[in-house]
Amino acid sequence: MYRWIVLSGMLVVSAVKVDAQASARPIDPVFTRAQTLVSDGNGAAGRALIDSMIAATPLSAPLYPQALFWRASLAANAADAESDYRHIVVDYPLAPQAEDALLRLAQLELARGDRDGALVHLRRIQRDYPHSKSLGRASYWTARVLFEKNDIPGACAANAAALSQSDPAEVELRNQIQYQGQRCPTVTAASVTPAAGPTEPIAEPPAPTATTSTTAEAKPAEKPAQRPTPSAEANDSRPSIVDPVKTPEPVTEKPRAVVDIAPSRTAETVTPGAIYSVQVAAYTHKADAEKLASTLTNRGYAARVDGTVAPFRVRIGRYSTNSEAEEALRKIKAKHMDGFVARVSER
Repeated sequence: MYRWIVLSGMLVVSAVKVDAQASARPIDPVFTRAQTLVSDGNGAAGRALIDSMIAATPLSAPLYPQALFWRASLAANAADAESDYRHIVVDYPLAPQAEDALLRLAQLELARGDRDGALVHLRRIQRDYPHSKSLGRASYWTARVLFEKNDIPGACAANAAALSQSDPAEVELRNQIQYQGQRCPTVTAASVTPAAGPTEPIAEPPAPTATTSTTAEAKPAEKPAQRPTPSAEANDSRPSIVDPVKTPEPVTEKPRAVVDIAPSRTAETVTPGAIYSVQVAAYTHKADAEKLASTLTNRGYAARVDGTVAPFRVRIGRYSTNSEAEEALRKIKAKHMDGFVARVSER
C-alpha cells in the first residue's frame, strides 16, 4: 500500500508533465480542477468530477481516453488505476495517451515486484510506438528493470539508448539516465594491461648495433604510446526488442491447456445471465476483430466479437460475478495478453 501511495504521487505529477509537453493536447480545465482537489486532500470530490466527465463523454470522442488517463492518474488505489490504463491500451491504442498508459502499467508492475510483466509493457512501447516521445523514458525504465534483474549488459545498452532517445530539453530525465549509467562498466586500467604486457619483452633486445634492424624492432616498442581509446560499447546498441505477445507461443502450448482460464465451475461461465467479460481488443473493422477472435478460439479461449457498429470488441468468457472475471483476467495476463474486465449486456 505504501509503495502505491508513493508511486501514485509520482504518476500524478508526471501526468501533468506529459500533457504539458504535448502542446497539441491542451488540458481541459476540468482535469486541472480535479487534480487540484486531489492534491488538496479532497480526492473523492476530484475523482467524482472526472467520473461525471466520463459519463457525459461519448465513447468515440477523443476526450474519452484522455479522461480515462486522468482518472487513472488520480485513482485511489493501484487496481483502479490499472483498470483504466488497460482500458486505454486495449480500446484506444491509437490515442495519444496509449503509450503513456503502457509506461504507467510497467511502473505498476514494477511496484508489485513483477519485473517480467514490466518489461512486456516497456518493450511494447518500443515495438508499437517507435517515434513516441516516451521512448527515452521507456528505455530508462527498461534499463532500471534489467539492472534489478542483474542483466548488466542489457541494462547498459538500454540506458545508452535512453540517452540517445531522450529530448535534450528533458534535463531531469537525462540526469537520471546519466546517474544510472554510472553502474555500467567502463574501460579501466585492467583493459590497458594486455597492450602494456608485450612491450616489456620486446623492449629487452635493444643491444645489437645493426641500425636498420633496430629500427624495425623498435616499432613494437611504440605501442605503449598508442593508448587504447575508451570503448563506446553501449552508444550505438539498443535493447533487444522481443515481441511480448508472440514470445509465449513457441512454448508449445497444449491446445486446450489455456481453457483453465475459466473458473472450475464451467456452468457459471456459460450462464445466460452473465454480465461480466474480459475485453482484450477493439477494432474499427469487424473482419479484424473476427480474425483475432478466431485465433483465440483456436487456442482454447471462449472468444467472441461484441457490437454491431465500430468499435468491434473482442471479449473472452461470460461471468456471473466480477471476481470470477478478475480471476480469468489474471490468467490471461499470465499469457502476456492485455485486457480488462468489462460489464456487458445480459443475454
